[in-house]
This record gives sequence, structure tokens and C-alpha cells, in this order.
Amino acid sequence: MKPWISTLPLLVGLSMGGCIPRRGETPLSPFTMRVLPNGLTVLVKEVHSVPLVAVFLWARTGSANEPDSLNGISHFFEHMFFKGTELHPKGDMDRIVKRLGGYNNAFTGVEYTGYYIVVPAEHFDTAFALLYDAMTASVFLPEEIELERRVIEEEIRRKEDSPTAKLHQMFLEHLFKGTPYARPVLGTFETLARIDREDFLRYLKDYYVPNNVVAVIVGDVETGKVIEEVRKCTEDWKPDPEVEKRIPKISFVPQTEPRICEIGRDVNQTYWILGFPAPGIGEPDEYPLEVAAAILGTGRSSRLWRRLVEQEGLATTVSAWYWPLRYAGAFGIEAHFPPESRKRVEEIVWEEIGKLRDEPVEEVELEKVKTMLLSDFAYENESCADIAETLGYYAIVSSVEDALEYPSKVREVTAEQVREVIRRYLKPEAYTLCVLKPKADKR
Repeated sequence: MKPWISTLPLLVGLSMGGCIPRRGETPLSPFTMRVLPNGLTVLVKEVHSVPLVAVFLWARTGSANEPDSLNGISHFFEHMFFKGTELHPKGDMDRIVKRLGGYNNAFTGVEYTGYYIVVPAEHFDTAFALLYDAMTASVFLPEEIELERRVIEEEIRRKEDSPTAKLHQMFLEHLFKGTPYARPVLGTFETLARIDREDFLRYLKDYYVPNNVVAVIVGDVETGKVIEEVRKCTEDWKPDPEVEKRIPKISFVPQTEPRICEIGRDVNQTYWILGFPAPGIGEPDEYPLEVAAAILGTGRSSRLWRRLVEQEGLATTVSAWYWPLRYAGAFGIEAHFPPESRKRVEEIVWEEIGKLRDEPVEEVELEKVKTMLLSDFAYENESCADIAETLGYYAIVSSVEDALEYPSKVREVTAEQVREVIRRYLKPEAYTLCVLKPKADKR
């Protein structure tokens, strides 16, 4: 499973598809990686089965990079990306891409922001030029800033009204307390109100420089021609040798005691997350933790789904996930259930954690889960846009080598490694529990 795809709605605006590679091809490799003289990293993978190309620009900046006073500027900047440059006024990019038969969008995460266009491959040059122009020359008109501020405020209201989105943000605020990972990607009403044109121009100068960006091109293209076109298009883009100093090296000290947060809302069932601090991406325990999460709560054959949903009918849904970031991670178990089921649900969850800690997973179950994870990984990397998404994410947050090693690392996980990570990280004395429950519930 891609490490940023989980139940947590932390990646804003992402929707992709198109350009399916032939059966039997390795999804991610071979590809070519070049670093241009200005520091821009370019990844190109040729896929000639369909005459399309996915063009991505990833910036190594997200909500974790922001000062507290300007929380939300990364996502706000993403909105302004589409509001016009001197060369292409507002709406021009969308009209051009649509006329070419393609689509475009963007997304913001905790540690990255991405922009993409998918078009027929013959229009690669146009697609890249549009993205480059918007990334480097947005004009940030004051009237457009105000319009988008209202749009994002409405996004915040919708998330506040969503029980699951509210629960997830509560969980991150408590688990990652005191670190930039605790910030909401959208920001707050207070921080949004402070952001003005000068802030955008400063943010552009500080983070949107070639040595802090990765270009990923996947599709029916010739690698040499693509790299040369990217080089020519971006040759006047000046690097900033100081940008690395602006990317925070986040220090995360895991909790040593329980953290509990419960709030009442006008809802009919209880929304519940039990979570634990975990290591970040690229750490040795990453893969055993992913296998452990799948055993506990990925799919209808998982242990918690069978017990809580099928056998005892206590919950309407349950899942488990491991979400690694660059400097830390989270292991979570989430369930939705009637308020009266809470005591028994919590007992069963801790029972199943204990079983996984104390009893080796049988080989049949372990192999089934590995096969499921590898199938999911292959499915999640079917299209050109999917492949570009995976390569870009790993290039920004970790390394592309980690992406290539995913299948082999999953296959190598042993039953004893699963037991060990449960013992090491799912500690009954150091958990975060967040609950959103009906207002009338006194439990």
C-alpha cells in the first residue's frame, strides 16, 4: 500500500487516472532520473501502451514547513496556483488543458505540494510549460486571494462538520503534540485571515526553487527529448542554496503516557481512534508495521473486522493503518459503532493487539496478507498518473529506492518481526485515544 494512502484525509485535492501499462510490466521501473544544473530533479518513465502522458511538479513543502502564524499557506498557495500568471490569466490553464483533451489538478500534504496535468502525449511540451509558468510566475491578485480565502474557509467548515475529518485532526493534534505534524493542512480561520500577497511572494521565493522541486513525467514519451525540453524550459530558474535550511528537521519524542480526548457532537454513533507513535518512512520497522496493520484491520478478512463486524456485530466499520512521515509515523485503529458497544469494542481491540503480540502469526495468514499488500501496490500503480504519484512522493519524502524496494521488503517480513513491532510500539501505557461521540452519551 502507498504509505500516504490511509483513512486519514490529509491529502487535499487528489484525483487521477488514465494511461494503463501493459500486463506484466514492472509498475515503477525502469525509469531515468537526472538532476539538472539548476538542481531540478527530473524523473522520466516511458509507458507506450496508451498515447498519454502524466506531468507532475512536486514541491518539497507542506503544512509542516509553515510558521504557526501562517498555518495553511501551503494549501492556500495551491489554490492560487490556478488563478493566473502574466502569460496565462485566470482560467487559461483549465481551458487549454480541456481543449487538448486532458485534465489537471493539485494536492497538498503535510510534507509536499503537487501539481499535475494529464494530456495526450503529443502535448507534453504545452503541459510542462503551463505547470512551470504557474509554479514560478503566479501573480497573486488581491481580489483572487480574497475569493480563495472564502473558498478555503468553507472547506474548513465542511471538515469541522464531518465526524471522521474532525476525529482525524483531533488524533493528529494529540499524537504529534508540539510538532509541525499536528497542524491542520487547511490552516485555521485565524491563520488564513493573516495571509496576504506579500506572504505568497515570500513563500514562492523561499520554497518554489528548482533544487526543492521534483518533475515526474510518465507516459508515451522519449526520455532524452523530455529531459532536454525540461532543461530548456527551466534554464532561467535559479536555485537557492539556502532552501534546505528552511526545511525543518522535526524532532519527535514519542509519548510515555496515555493521551485521551473526547468530544460530544450531534451524531448517532461513536467515532473512535486508538493510535500509537511509530517510526517514519525508510525505518527498518516500516514494513513489519504495515503487515501488522493489515493483519489487524485491512479488509473484511482482517482479525478486527471478523470479530467486531461479522461475529459480534458491534461495529459498523473498523480499520487499521500505518502512516509513515519523514521523521515520525502513526499506527492507528479506527472504528465506528453504537455508543453502547464501546466497552466491548475496546476490550476486543486490546485482546487482538495482545494476541498479535504474544502469538506468532500462522504462515498461511502471513502470506495471505503479504499477497494482498503486494496486489494493492500493483493496483495502485496501474496508470501513468499513479506511477508518477508514487515516484514523486518517494523522491520528495524518502527516496525512489524505497519505492522500488517495497515488494521485496514486504516479502521479507517474518512472523517474529510482526510480534516485535507490536511489542515495541503498541504499548498499553503509551497510546492516544480520540473519541467523537453523541452528546447525550455519558460513557
